[in-house]
Amino acid sequence: MRQRSTLFVLVSVVVALMTAAGVQAAEYPRKPINVLIGFAPGGGSDVMLSMVRPLLEKHLKTTLVPVYKPGAGSDIALTELAGSKPDGYTTVISCTPQVPINPVVRQTQYKMSDLVLAANVVTDPGIFVVRAESPYRTVADFVKAATEQPGKLSLGVSSAPGDDWFAIHMFQEAAKVQANIVTFSGDGPSWQAALAGHTEGSFNNLSIVYSQVKAGKLRALALMADKRTPFLPDVPTFKELGYNFTSGSSRGFSFPKETPKTVVATFADAVKQVMDSAEFKSNAEKTAFPSDYQNPEEYAAYIKRLDGIYRPLWDKYGKTAVTQ
Repeated sequence: MRQRSTLFVLVSVVVALMTAAGVQAAEYPRKPINVLIGFAPGGGSDVMLSMVRPLLEKHLKTTLVPVYKPGAGSDIALTELAGSKPDGYTTVISCTPQVPINPVVRQTQYKMSDLVLAANVVTDPGIFVVRAESPYRTVADFVKAATEQPGKLSLGVSSAPGDDWFAIHMFQEAAKVQANIVTFSGDGPSWQAALAGHTEGSFNNLSIVYSQVKAGKLRALALMADKRTPFLPDVPTFKELGYNFTSGSSRGFSFPKETPKTVVATFADAVKQVMDSAEFKSNAEKTAFPSDYQNPEEYAAYIKRLDGIYRPLWDKYGKTAVTQ
């Protein structure tokens, strides 16, 4: 009799929890959602949010409130997220490579396990550009010159540990060359230095230099993606050219750990439906926005894979890098 009573209690508890979770998901969201942004207004995170925000607000029937917490490579925002109530009303725009690598390169007040990765929105592939007047018309041209002048040809990147910094080390290992790596405070100063002829080229991101390439001011030599982009269909990938690496900067949404799975799933599904809509796709095509939806499981696997790439590179080259 006692066993039956115990079993009844356990079943009741499970049913109650399942019912509560279902109600919670059905009612979510009931109020505005704060979106922590670890960078100043006007950057890539801002652009990403502006692309999905209007449609996502309509779909979720609530307001997404941008909360800017710039500084320390997004550590301030990520730390605040880690200490936030896990109720689905505080999310952060999680960026790579910052999310997997920051806790590795310095002591942070959060760990990767403090985040629940919900949905990736964009993966902005890396790209190698030179000024239009450059004598280097192909990657092969640059590799030949760099082989003949080891350590002499300068290439600009945003400061370590950014995706451009990791990308240039992957390129050097793949091409067996050594360039003079010049770090800048951001992607803008990096391509501007190449345009002005202060460096031989820049390792950058597609969305950052796209307009300059289309205007004929910069020449794109290769894309760091698995396949060519429809925005620049004539630009080959490094993989096509025999250099087996990819690189880019992704941005998505993450929640504090212990946020209910039903809530995360509701939010992630809303992001997917927005990105599948004709309106979003049209806007993305007009602005050369490199959409890349990943659900929670795919996003987590992606970040884990990046961690496996970045750690060895940081262990090998990070001691001589200047972090910000």
